Order: sequence, then structure tokens, then C-alpha cells
Amino acid sequence: MLFLYIFLGLLGVCLIWTIIEIVISLSQKPIPDMPKEFLSPCGLSLVYYYLTNPDKIPEGLVVDEDYIFKSLQPTIDFINGRYDCADFRCQLLFRLYKDCDLPERVKTVIKKTFIDFKYHMDEPGEDSMCYWSENHQILFAVSEYLAGQEWQDEVFTNSGMTGREHMQKALKIINIWMEQKFKYGFFEWLSNNYYAENIAPMSNYIEYSLDKESVHRMKIIFDLLWFDVASHAVNNTFVAVSSRMYGDNKSSDIYGNRIKAAMDTIWGTMDTQSLVNAQSPIERQILSGACDVETTVKLVGVDAQMMQNFIAMYKKGFYKVPEVIYNIAKDQEERIIKESSGLNTEELVQQTLVGQEYHQIMAQLGSEAFTNKEVIQNTLKYLSKNKMFRNQFVNPFRYINLTLLKALRIPKFISSKFNLMTNGIALGRGNIYCYRTKYYTLTTAMACDVDSCGAQAHIWTANISPDLAVYTTHPARDDDSREKHGASPGYWVGNGRQPMSVQYKNINLTIYKLPVKKRLLEFHIAKMTHIYMPKEKFDILRLDENYVFGKKGKVLIAIIANGKLKYRPFDEYAAALLAQHDSQVEKIQEIRLKKEFDLTLTGGEYHTYVTELSDTDKESFEQFVKRIKSNKIHIQDGTINYISKGVELYADYDKNFTVNGESQPLEYKRFESAYSVTPRNPDKITIKYQDKKLVLDYKNNIREETVL
Repeated sequence: MLFLYIFLGLLGVCLIWTIIEIVISLSQKPIPDMPKEFLSPCGLSLVYYYLTNPDKIPEGLVVDEDYIFKSLQPTIDFINGRYDCADFRCQLLFRLYKDCDLPERVKTVIKKTFIDFKYHMDEPGEDSMCYWSENHQILFAVSEYLAGQEWQDEVFTNSGMTGREHMQKALKIINIWMEQKFKYGFFEWLSNNYYAENIAPMSNYIEYSLDKESVHRMKIIFDLLWFDVASHAVNNTFVAVSSRMYGDNKSSDIYGNRIKAAMDTIWGTMDTQSLVNAQSPIERQILSGACDVETTVKLVGVDAQMMQNFIAMYKKGFYKVPEVIYNIAKDQEERIIKESSGLNTEELVQQTLVGQEYHQIMAQLGSEAFTNKEVIQNTLKYLSKNKMFRNQFVNPFRYINLTLLKALRIPKFISSKFNLMTNGIALGRGNIYCYRTKYYTLTTAMACDVDSCGAQAHIWTANISPDLAVYTTHPARDDDSREKHGASPGYWVGNGRQPMSVQYKNINLTIYKLPVKKRLLEFHIAKMTHIYMPKEKFDILRLDENYVFGKKGKVLIAIIANGKLKYRPFDEYAAALLAQHDSQVEKIQEIRLKKEFDLTLTGGEYHTYVTELSDTDKESFEQFVKRIKSNKIHIQDGTINYISKGVELYADYDKNFTVNGESQPLEYKRFESAYSVTPRNPDKITIKYQDKKLVLDYKNNIREETVL
């Protein structure tokens, strides 16, 4: 009986303790990640622009202390409020402090803003800033380092650390970030959205940091970023596949390429005045309460600031793109370019990158891996240790942060047993195939996380012209709410189910398996797929049952579906979102979509698409149509057989892909092209083109371009 009493007593203690933890967890309400009223960042952009270009100040405008204070106040309030993406705004604010002759009172306010700020998850204070994704890691760390360097002897009020201590801590994080980019590539691979948020802090670090050794290494990582862009861009447009992109990013270079201004600075001409328009149409909608999109409005106006940082640094000559990379962007030969970037959750384990140390948590959370079976216990441990459960992004974890559940490893069991929707948030490894000609690129993330839920991944894309890219998705939701258009994942962003998608040269094969029922933590499913195929962007567009043909300039495109394709009625709200971030603000009404653009396929178990590209140097539009219609194609139960120009392609949903009967590899080296052949986890990367060679050796800090 004594043992029974002891057992029951222990059981009672566990039960009481669990009840107490449940009560505590229910009381941990999330902190708002955005202010109630929109705090525009544009005043900061304007002040920096006017103070560095005094000849551009409009007649009658006096840029005095009062004007500067009024213009900066929304940015100061946003940062002091510790709202999400406050670290974005810190970049240009620090540059303003360093580059401009400011009144002492303004300098004091800026200094206090940096001294009071929170720079890492392990520092005191609760908020809903996102610290952990790849871009935020370097944004926060660079701001911390530069603030510490600027005010070395000051005690920072939030942490109680001195500026020197912040420098040491931030430098450790910066070095880890750079080493992981060199070894594994970018986790937010080929993102024309999130590369912008890397470019700004990298630029500021290169210009302002006094640590010459790490500055030189940062230039090595910058070279790799621009090599990614140069090798996947065509005619200075950059829309590739990516682990993280939104609807406007996918739809064209002119609509959504956040790094366009930086590319123009390197390879073309950039009028920086277009970056500092006080308000774009979307901002005016926000201010008037007409727009309630949650996904991308956070970045409105801040994208311009990211580019202001780069342009200022680049024009001062602190960094120059190596000539070999500069010339690769202009290469017009037909190329097959393969690379792999990022880490899947199994590789995190293999590389001993699951744990609580900085390098481990940066790799795990930089990969956006939270609930996957390999990491979920580690996630809970880290969030609990750093008291993060009121952070809006991770607040739902409070419901399973119970000692009994963790001790019994119930969260890991649930993640292993059930294919959680949230497991699809993990960015994973991209094995990227790109076919590049002088007119277009066709790019595919090969067999990427097939059948998983896809939060923000962009799986295949045809980059046809500055104002047009074509792609398909399986929407994560297709309900009646217009919010689906901006949701992430949603109607345009990510995928309800990731497809089996593969490519050989100018042909892509994509197979979707439509869901029958919702997965755990999944709130919507859609019984359709669709093609972004805007009618007005084509010179010729022909829809014929399950075939659609288009001509844009010299580019020809054909898509063959396994069912009848039909346009949905024009949706003005969705059209606005897909053209939201155009840098040519004054022209946005002229280029915004006005005709149908959403070509849909409904019903059935599998949806399959065959996409083939060509150009008018090779054949006319009519010849192209005739040839494609004569090609043999057999689609059945998640399989595709397609023969074009004597080449037979086969793919199925079980990740099999053959060309003329020969099985094709679906995983690639770090780089695998005429420009570079580099293994995964390299010690050294060599890039060659024409008569130039660039050697990048991270460990020995060598960055050397030579003539062959």
C-alpha cells in the first residue's frame, strides 16, 4: 500500500504541476508585432536622401532640425516599440548617423535608440520581433556590432552590457553567419525578396566595421550572393525559384524584385530618387485603411532603405563585384546551371547543428525548422530558456511547453506520427536546375520536399521578361476570403502540397497530388491548382482546352495540363498584390494588371503540367504550336511521359525522373556549371568565366581574382 500511496502522490504532484503550467501558458498572450497605426519609414529615407543630395531638396523645403525630427519620429517610435522588422529600419538610421551632419539633439535621440534596443533573443525583454531567420540574424548582429563599436564605453540599458561586450558577442554571430553561408549556401536561397535584407547589413558592415579581417570575409560572402544572382538572372532580371518568396516576387522582376535597384547600380543605371518617393499607392491604401494585407505590408518602404544602404556603400567604392561575376551576368550562351543551397532537417542532425549553442540554433532557426521531429524538442528548450512564448510568431508553442509532455517526448512523437502542416515551414535544401538563354531562364527546385506543405517555397518559374514570369502553385487555401491572396501560405504564396517538379533543359514537368483531408494544424485545403498567366502581358496568347500557348517578345511558352484550363474572373485586389512593390511608383497604375491572369485547373486526384519554352530565333509561334501539339504525351495517375525533339522525359510522384530512360540525379553539388564545380561543404570555391578566375577561400580569408 505504501508504494501505491507514493505512486498516487507523485501522480497528484505531476497533475497539479501540469495544471499550473497550463494556467501559466494560457496567460501568455501574444504581444502585437505591429503598431496600431502605420508608422511610415519613408521620412527616414527622405532625410538621408536630402542630406546626402542637398541639390535635390525641393524648392521651399527647409531640412532643419524640426523637419528632421518630425520625419524620423515614426522610425524611432517603431524601433523603440520593438515591432517586427525594427531591425530593418536600424540600418539606414545608423547610416544617417554616420554619414550626415545632424543637429546634436537628433544625434542624441538616435544614440539612445540604439543604446536601448534589444539585439538578441537571449537578452531581457518580451516582444514579437523575429530574430531567427537568416536575414534577421545578420540584420540584428550588424546593428549590434556597429552600435557597440560606436559607443564602446556606454552601458546598453536593455542588456546591461557595454558596447565592447556587444561587439564581441555580435562578432561571434557574424562570423558564424558568414561561415554557414560559405559552407551551406543561403538558407533563403535565391530569394529576390530576402537577399535585399542581407544586402543592407552586409553593406553597412563592410563600410563601417573596423574589424578588417571579418570585413574581408564579408566581401567573400557578398561575392557568393552576387554569383547566385548573376548566374540565375537574364537581361538584368532576377526571378528564380526560392525557399521564400511572396506573390509579387514571383510574378515578375519589375513587380517584386527587391534587389532591382542594387542590380541596376552594378549592371545598369539607377536613379536613386525613385527609391525615396514619400508614399507609394499601397502605402496610401494602408494609411486610409483600405488595405488589410498582413503578409507584405510590413516591408513597404523599407525595401527602398535596404537598397539605399547598398547604393551608398557601393558608390563610395567600399566593395566592387568581381569582374568574373559581373561578366557572368551578361553571358548570353545557353547554359545549364546546377547548385544546391541550404540544409534539410536530416542534414542539421548530420552536421551536429541541433542544440543550444549559437551556431546550432542559428542553423536550425535560420532554416525555419521548428516543429520537425529532429528539432521540436530543441525548439521548446530554447524558447523556454529565453522566455519567448509571448512572441506572436512562436506563441502557439506555449500549449505544448509542458514539463510532462516534454519529459515523455510527446511533441517529437506527434511530429513523427503526423505530417504536421508546420513541418513545411522548414526551408530545406534546394537542388536547383536552371536553363539560361539570352532571352529567358527556366528554373526548378528539383523534387523539393514533395508532398509536404510548403509555406513560402517557389518551386518552378519561367522568367520571360521584366514584367512577366510564369509559374504554377497548388494554393494552401481557396476560400471566399480575399485574405487568401496575401496569406502565407495562401493562394499565391507557397503550396498546399509541394509538387514533384523536375526539369531538363527547356522543359519542366510538374505533378501535384491534391489533398483529400487536412493535416494536423492545417486549416484549409484546395481542390485546384493554377497558372499565373496574365492575358495582357503576352503579345499572343492562345488557350485551347488543356493547352495554353504564349508569345512574349522572342520567347515562346507552352503549358500542357491534364485537364481543361479556365480563367477565373479578374480580381482587382489580387492584381494589386501581385504588383505591389514596383519601384517605378509613378507608373504603377499603368502596369498594374487589368485583365484575367489566373488560369485554373479543378477536380481530380493529380494535376500535371508540362511546360516547354523556345524562342523565335528557332521557330515561329505557329511552328511552335504545331510542334508541341504533335509531341507525344501520356499522363496517368501521377506519371508523365513526354517526348519533344526526340528526347523522352518521364517523371512520377514517387520522385523518379528519367531522360531517354536514364535516371537523373536530383541532388547537386554546391555549384555545378561551366562557371564553377564545387562540392558541398567546400574549403574553397573557384569561379571561372572567359579569361578571369576568382578564388574564394573562407578559412584562409583569400579573395583573389586573376587572369587565366
